Amino acid sequence: MPLKFYLQVLFVVDLPKPKKTSASTRAPFEQMSAVPHGTPLTAVEISADAPPVFHRIGIITKPYADEAIKKVFLKLIKTLDHLGIHWALEESCDSPVHDLHPARFERNQPDRDLIIVLGGDGTLLNAARTLSQWGIPIMGVNLGRLGFLVDVRPSDLKLYLDAMLRGHFIEDRRFLLEGTLMRGETRLMNAVALNDITFKMRDPARMVEFEMYINGVLLNQQRSDGVVVCTPTGSTAYALSAGGPLIAPDLAAIGIVSICPHTLSYRPIVVSSQHVIEITPKPQSRGGGVMSFDGQINHPLEVGDSLVIRRHDHDIRLIHPCNHDYYALLRTKLCWGEQSG
Repeated sequence: MPLKFYLQVLFVVDLPKPKKTSASTRAPFEQMSAVPHGTPLTAVEISADAPPVFHRIGIITKPYADEAIKKVFLKLIKTLDHLGIHWALEESCDSPVHDLHPARFERNQPDRDLIIVLGGDGTLLNAARTLSQWGIPIMGVNLGRLGFLVDVRPSDLKLYLDAMLRGHFIEDRRFLLEGTLMRGETRLMNAVALNDITFKMRDPARMVEFEMYINGVLLNQQRSDGVVVCTPTGSTAYALSAGGPLIAPDLAAIGIVSICPHTLSYRPIVVSSQHVIEITPKPQSRGGGVMSFDGQINHPLEVGDSLVIRRHDHDIRLIHPCNHDYYALLRTKLCWGEQSG
């Protein structure tokens, strides 16, 4: 069949129906925002006397603070001080202001009720992996490049920050993936990822041969440059570049996307987030593989090992301005509808 007539097929498997959530079962911070989704902030009545709903805020900045970080940091702490909110900088972060010695907090014991991330999506990914178990909401200020997750622009911080601190925001829960490296019955390592877990050959010039199982049932055997297993959050990242589908963030689904498969019939597949995925390299994959969590944690994987991927027990809680619109974000970031010339 001529290649131009080849159709890309996306399989969707066993997606659970969304459950209705009553107001009484929503997260506490979600109930605080009574503003309808998509409402322009300028249309929201914000009382200057309304007390903040957050009282202890932690700040995480991207490494190597520059002048842009310093400018936003100073604007942020000025607002927090004005509202009488206690704030602290994460212990491993450099202070953006050299002669300022702020209070510090630890990620493994965060005594905070809100985390504000100053950086790019990579900074937030790093924070999300370590903070998800604590259930603390996270707000992102975009000082990176793309900004799918850290969606508040520095120029809009003054407009949004005061309102969000007083409870006018939208809460957005995102699930993570947990990957476990098994050698027989022995667990060698375990880590989590908000975007994706990838498996590739250690030698980038070689293809990997592996088997993939879903809930113990063989899905396929393939030769390719690897595979990306992603959350809906990660469907706009590496998986998208590899030809995967965009998955709406409120779907309880996992995307599986082959990277440059040897056989073109291998297509992306979307499965329930309740499924367990197992990847096992075949003996023909000489040289061993590597698995990567959000592109930030890497670990070797040998022939005979298995990578087992499942939904993590804890979600992260992102908060956005009241006028947050996921589809508008896609249009902006992916340049949909732009006219050339």
